[in-house]
Amino acid sequence: MSRINHTVLIDDNKTTNFLNKYLMLKSKRFKRIEEFINGHTVLERFEKDQSFEPDIIFLDIDMPNINGWELLERFEKLYSKKVKTKIFILSSSINKEYSQVFKPKYFVPEYLIKPLNLTIIEALYHKYHLKS
Repeated sequence: MSRINHTVLIDDNKTTNFLNKYLMLKSKRFKRIEEFINGHTVLERFEKDQSFEPDIIFLDIDMPNINGWELLERFEKLYSKKVKTKIFILSSSINKEYSQVFKPKYFVPEYLIKPLNLTIIEALYHKYHLKS
C-alpha cells in the first residue's frame, strides 16, 4: 500500500490534533505526521527550513495569534514557486463563503468540516491521488 510521506496538522486544539493523528495512523495511509498548535510555530519552520514541504496540511482557520487566513497568505508569499503541498482546510465553521474564498486563491483543493473521519481520509486519498 502506498502511503503519504509527510503530513502536517495545524490546529490550536491538542485533542483535535490527537484524534486526527489517531485516525490517520489507523487508516495506514500516512508515514510521518507532525502536529502544530499554532500558526506562528509552523511559519517559523517554513521560514527556517527551505526543505520543509509537506505533502499535505490540514489547517484550522480559527486560531489565536496567526489564524488560518494569515497562514495561507504567508505560505503563498514564501512559496511563490509552484509547490506540491495540498492544504485542506479543516474547520468547524460551516460558512459557505469561507469555502469559496479559499479555492481560487491558494493551494486549497478542499474545504472540510470537522470532524475528520476514516471515510473522509479515504475519499481524499483517492480523489487527490495522495500517494507518494
